[in-house]
Amino acid sequence: MFCESQEDALIVREQILPDWLAQRGLSLSPEKTRLVQLTDGFDFLSFNVRRYPHPQTARSGYKLCIKPSTQAVSDLRAKLRGEWLALRGQSVAAVLWKLNPIIRGWANYHRRVVSSRTFNALDAWMFRRAVRYAKHTHPEKSWQWLCQRYWGPWNKERQANWVFGDKHSGKYLLKFSWFKIDRHELVRGTSSPDDPDLRDYWWERQKVNAKHLNAGDIDLANDQGWVCRLCGMDLINGEELHRHHTIPRALHGSDARSNRELVHLYCHQQETKRQLGPAQESPPADELQDSCSE
Repeated sequence: MFCESQEDALIVREQILPDWLAQRGLSLSPEKTRLVQLTDGFDFLSFNVRRYPHPQTARSGYKLCIKPSTQAVSDLRAKLRGEWLALRGQSVAAVLWKLNPIIRGWANYHRRVVSSRTFNALDAWMFRRAVRYAKHTHPEKSWQWLCQRYWGPWNKERQANWVFGDKHSGKYLLKFSWFKIDRHELVRGTSSPDDPDLRDYWWERQKVNAKHLNAGDIDLANDQGWVCRLCGMDLINGEELHRHHTIPRALHGSDARSNRELVHLYCHQQETKRQLGPAQESPPADELQDSCSE
């Protein structure tokens, strides 16, 4: 909650917000609730929100910036580092198959904020990891040989020579900086998602966030009325989406469109556990289709 003064923030925290949340079956967590100055900034959902002094271009003398948080970037690097190490000795195809979905999902999620510098820094870091992979795979080969083997202008849509990939198949490793920054459109006036008269307005805003879905996923979403059948909530709410088989493949369900639907990641995990038994904590390989990463 953003307030203009500390006094207003205390009123919101102690009086207004508890009642508003209680009507929805929720409550504030004392351990996770705190008051901070916006000039100090705070992290929320892997983003850092902070107000910076900017007297030259801002009328108020400050400018609000939302960036990927330092912790989110650190967690991503740790995850990618683990994948790179686990992929030692495996083919380039295996590297691309494992890393590209991680890059695509993280970049799509964070491209709505001020992320250009972060993306460029991650690309430089990934280049160094790729060099380590190549040298470990071919310790006796020269740098020139490694460059000819693994780097080239594999992405024909971009004028970039230093693209890591497989020259035999033409497939390549994605770069974070290739994902165009797409600014979030500000909410109109004082519009609230809780105003039933503005349901159409919020519906149109949500559909804009579905641009990452392919044509087949959009057809499934239209069939469902853009609602997750498992939880009854809107599909486009910031959660990762999965393609789910109503009758699991493990139980001889078909791959026909009538047997597929889009659901939230957590809903998918819970439903698969219910269908296949408590021992199945996550969907099996033949049931878990490619996620629709944002």
